[in-house]
Amino acid sequence: MTDPKLTIADKRDLVIQASMELVPYVGGPLATLYFGSKQEKRFKRIESFYEEIAQEISHMKDSISSLDNQDPDQLEAIIESLHEKIEAEPTKEKRSFFKNYLKSTLKHPVSGNFDERKYFLETLANLTLLECELLMLIKSHSSALQVRAIQKPGIDTYAVVGSIGRLKTYGFLSAVTSSISLGGNADNSLNESVSITTFGNKFIQFCLE
Repeated sequence: MTDPKLTIADKRDLVIQASMELVPYVGGPLATLYFGSKQEKRFKRIESFYEEIAQEISHMKDSISSLDNQDPDQLEAIIESLHEKIEAEPTKEKRSFFKNYLKSTLKHPVSGNFDERKYFLETLANLTLLECELLMLIKSHSSALQVRAIQKPGIDTYAVVGSIGRLKTYGFLSAVTSSISLGGNADNSLNESVSITTFGNKFIQFCLE
């Protein structure tokens, strides 16, 4: 019988582990390899996260808002979700952005703005490093930046186009098309000029800077 105290994630892991073990010959060793190191890695990520942020917060004492200004239930929900994302995030760069998020949360209380804060956290977890870099790049320009002018070594142009599309969907970028090319080979997505929205700028300040 399944332990009723197990979380949804715990129950999911048990199902995955049992399924992996069904694979002939290699299933058992693979499951041991994956789940044997998984918990240790997750623990190390959250441990190092708080070790690092403890030092950083010690230098920002005067800017931290009193916990009395925080909605306790909303803050608890944010912290719980934040922990899940830190434990699952393999890249140091993204975990650094999660530190920015927590520090901003301590400076600017969660009170009446839970939906926006939750959106920022969920979106930050979903963003790729390329998308984070694009946001910072576009913000650094005083005027709109044409998509075809955005190039990154080793990154396909259409990876940039796809990332721009996702960032627009999140509400972080606005775009205008300066010219429209006609013809079978025309691609007007490269003719778009993009800029940061006020909402995108708010996200950048809260999570990336």
